[in-house]
This record gives sequence, C-alpha cells and structure tokens, in this order.
Amino acid sequence: MLPFSRLPGSRCIFLAVALLWAPVSGWAEVRRTEGVLNRGTPWETPYYVQQSDQPGPVVVLVGGIHGDEPAGAEAADQIRHWPIRSGTLAVLPRANPPALAARTRMVPDVERSVGNLDRNFPRAGRQESARGEPAQAIWGWVESWDPDWVVDLHEASGIRAAGSRAAGSSTIVLSSPAAEAAAARLLEAVNASISNEKKRFVQLGPPVDGSLARAAGEHLGASAMILETSRQDLAAGADSAQTAEKDRRPSASSAPSQPLSRRVRQHRLMVHALLVHLGALDQEVDVDRLGGRRAAPGKTWVALYDAEGTGGKGASAVDRILSEAGMRVRRVGPEEIAAGALADFDLTIFPGGSGSKEAAAIGEHGRRQVKAFVEGGGGYLGICAGAYLCTSGFDWGLKILDARTVSPKWQRGRGMVQIELTAEGQQILGDRPGLLEVRYANGPIIRPAGVEALPDYQVLALFRTELAEHGSPAGAMTSSPAIAAGRCGEGRVVFVSPHPEQTEGLEDLVEQAARWAAGKD
Repeated sequence: MLPFSRLPGSRCIFLAVALLWAPVSGWAEVRRTEGVLNRGTPWETPYYVQQSDQPGPVVVLVGGIHGDEPAGAEAADQIRHWPIRSGTLAVLPRANPPALAARTRMVPDVERSVGNLDRNFPRAGRQESARGEPAQAIWGWVESWDPDWVVDLHEASGIRAAGSRAAGSSTIVLSSPAAEAAAARLLEAVNASISNEKKRFVQLGPPVDGSLARAAGEHLGASAMILETSRQDLAAGADSAQTAEKDRRPSASSAPSQPLSRRVRQHRLMVHALLVHLGALDQEVDVDRLGGRRAAPGKTWVALYDAEGTGGKGASAVDRILSEAGMRVRRVGPEEIAAGALADFDLTIFPGGSGSKEAAAIGEHGRRQVKAFVEGGGGYLGICAGAYLCTSGFDWGLKILDARTVSPKWQRGRGMVQIELTAEGQQILGDRPGLLEVRYANGPIIRPAGVEALPDYQVLALFRTELAEHGSPAGAMTSSPAIAAGRCGEGRVVFVSPHPEQTEGLEDLVEQAARWAAGKD
C-alpha cells in the first residue's frame, strides 16, 4: 500500500485530507485524499484516493480517456464515493477534460499523432515513455501507485454478443488466472441485469497495444482490463446479421441509443463486483445509491430521468443547462429510482417523451418512490411528458399536481407557439414581459382536477397562441397554463408543457424553474 504521506505524479497538487470511519467489519480506518493532475494545463483534472488501514489490493480506476464516452467518467465519479474496507482505491474520473467538454474521441488541439490518448501509453515489449503531456502525467500517476489492478472505463458502438464487430458490451481482459476469475464475476453481475441474450456482455482480449490497460499489465505487472459499455441499443427486431451489416456501414447512427443512466449503471455493476471479489468493498454497499447531497451538501443535486419513455434531445439539453448553472446532475433510470436513490437529491426531473411510457418504465413502486420523495420535501420538474406524468387525471399519473388534461386528444401538433409569463411567473422564472416564442410538441393542456389533498396550482405562464391538429379541440389551448407550480406535501412541483430547454434564449426558464422546485430560489 502506498504510504499516506506520499502523493504520486510530478504535477499532482495536494488538496485535502480527511478521515472516514467506514461501516465495515472490524471498523477499518479509511483516509481520503484528493489531488490535481496536470495542474495549470488544459488537462488539469482531479483524482480521489481512499486508503484503508486494512491490507488489501491497490486498485486504480480511470474514466473519461475518450471524450465521446461519458459513461465511464460519470461512473468513476460515482464509484469514488463508495467506502472501501481494505486496500487502496485511486480514482481518476475525468482523464481527458478537453475531449470530454468537446464530446470528441480525440484530444483537441494536439498533434494528430498523439490525438488518441488511449494509444499513447508504453507499448508491449518496448522500453519507452508515454507520448504526449496528458498521457505522461496519467502514466506517472498510475505507475506511482504500484497497482495490483488497473480498470479503464470505456464505451463503444455496437453490441458484440449481437454480432457486432465493435467492442460494445464487453470486458477486454489481459489474460491471467486472477484476471480471468475476476472477469467471470464481472460478467455474471452485469449480465444478471440484462434479459436479452443478444445484449449481454462478453469477454474479449487482450487490450489494444498502447492502451492504458495493456501498458499497466505489460509494464507494471498489474491485472488489467477495459470495461466497454455500448452507446447503441438493438433496434426492435434486429438480429445478429442485421447488426453486423450495420457495423460495416460508414455510420450506424440509425441504431437507437442506450440511456446514459443504464451505461453508467453497467459500469457500476461491474466495478462493484470486482471490488467485492477482491475483498475491498462490502457486498452491502448499494450499487444504486449515487452519493448526491451526502457527497457535496452545498450543491444543488438533480436526478434527471433519461431511460425508457424519454425521447429526443430533452434530457441532454436539461443536463447541459443545469450543469452549466453549477448544479450537479446525475442521470437515473428505473433501477436507481426503485432503490430509493432520490433521497440523495434535491430535485428530480422527467423530460419529454411519453408520460405513460415513463410511468410504465418506473412502475408502480417507482411512482410511489417519486411521490414520497416530493411529499418529503423534494422537488419535481416535469417537461412535456414529465408534465403529463405529474398530473392527477391518469391511473398512471403521479398525482402530485392538482391538474388533469382537458381532452383525451393530446396530439395537438408540433411547432412554435407564444406564451406569456404571469406576474407570479416573473417572480419565479425571471422578469420577461411580453410574448415569448417557445417550441411545443403535444404538451398537456390542463385544468384543475379538484383533488382535495392537493392545493391549487399557481399559473406561471399562459399559452397565447395554439396548435389544434388531429381533431383536438380548438380554443382549449389559448389562455390555458403553459407553466404551473404547485405543492405536494413538503415538496414543490413545476409543470412545463412546452420545451424552453430546446428553445434558444429561453433556457434560463428551466434553470429558474429547477431552482424554485429544489427550494433554492
């Protein structure tokens, strides 16, 4: 184990030291440290270390080497909060900040020869240094821990078990008896969450030469592996031959995408299984608890639903807007909601898509969890589909807002409409007098539902023009609530029928609505 007094890496700057008494057998003393790698450069990025006073493996976990693979970075940032019971866990969540910010595979603004960060580490059979400043700093940091295990979190296209040539949904292992045994545990854990055999994870190997994992195994003697989730899902009815053919085409972008929350969870499941297998983590540590307010109490924590039932760019737009506003956004799916993860957040948001499908995906238990979260003081922001979900007129609704739709004919159309903030709306959403053009896509048109247990909602904005297609009632939309706010128990609810998050110039309405719903106004 690395001594407590030693900090690795020539560019590492010490930030903080704290002691944590972790609730494990024998009450292990765990010291947490934080540092900065590449300080003062475009690749400046934090790392986090837990060191137990109980003997155990040194595990190095890295995410975000490729900027278009955000699941690894997000998963590593969540895993770093898990309390270890033995050994050392060193985590570098965002290894390549410029590429993550640009959402590009290659490192921006460097020579092409060193643009792919995960090909710049010492190659097998060669006595050489890492190439390029960011790789050199990462390699020095990893090397200084003298790791027993190095795990690199990535994403790929395709799904290997479905016939794809790509590495999506796989573990890429540098073979050794220890690594093979561990990989079997990882595959068992993640595949238990996947019912479709064509979407299950498979083992591949070895890691490509020049990658961090391969270098760690070849030069440091560590057990090493790359964990690859898949950005893509299988199209309905797709078979292996179709998937393989699609991967041969220049672009497979027509394939549906897997929710970010699911890809992050798959990473968590695999790393959890590894750490438990190594004796570094208690089995009882909940893989679906995400830290949240316990990790950084001074922040506004947002649980953003992005799984089945959502559609379009809404979730990504909300994530960007609130992240840029300084809020901490975690993507969540049905599994995290069912496990009670909302308790660690100030606010949950359900974006556009289909309200009934979102309700079906989280299920009756999940809907009870969301309602209990709001009644206990949490915030709720529903946009379009999420606005339908919060109402009280459907069997599948959350019934946290005293509202119901005026007509079952919900397909009013898509296009730009005008809304106007009320006086109350300007107090909460900002001083914006006059008519505002906003994108609309079949959002709910509501009236009071008359639920005695809920107070009346407050209108924050009114529709001033309307769409009335597909036989929907004309005149029902004009002067009806476009944005409304209500209370449910101790919590706050905001209903947003149109899409300000996807309307240039109106993004701040989402930020202000989120702050009010979270009680941060």
